Amino acid sequence: MDIKKITQLQKRILNLMEKYEAVTRKLLDCETDDILMLTEKRKNIWYETSKLDEQVKIECGDDAQALSAYKNECDRGSLPQELFEVFDLRQQLNAIIFRVKALDPEINERIAIIRDNLIVKIKKNNSGQNAKAAKYANAARPTGKNVFFPENKKMI
Repeated sequence: MDIKKITQLQKRILNLMEKYEAVTRKLLDCETDDILMLTEKRKNIWYETSKLDEQVKIECGDDAQALSAYKNECDRGSLPQELFEVFDLRQQLNAIIFRVKALDPEINERIAIIRDNLIVKIKKNNSGQNAKAAKYANAARPTGKNVFFPENKKMI
């Protein structure tokens, strides 16, 4: 087990998670057209972070104390001093994760509101006699036949 390598990986994870948090905050007030791009960016950052997390776990190997310090599953005082930095870096990571999780419901609510507003606009645009979708829908109704799949077409 190389504690220096573990802390280097943790610092890279911390850096990525700070970027993840920044992208998450942008989702709160970005343009509607940017939501997909930002969620894709978040997904890519999370994927990179997950790979680094696996590397840390591999680096910890069979050392239960190191793994426990990395996961923050122990009391800091029960650790040897060389694992304090591992524990402290994880505390910083946990703080970022906590803040991001607190933002997620707001983002989901914002996306739901945008979706509902778009549905209202679509219905408004597709209602009335001038709406193209309404014309197609109304064209099929009087005949009672399935216009899109006519029954009188023969199979070859």
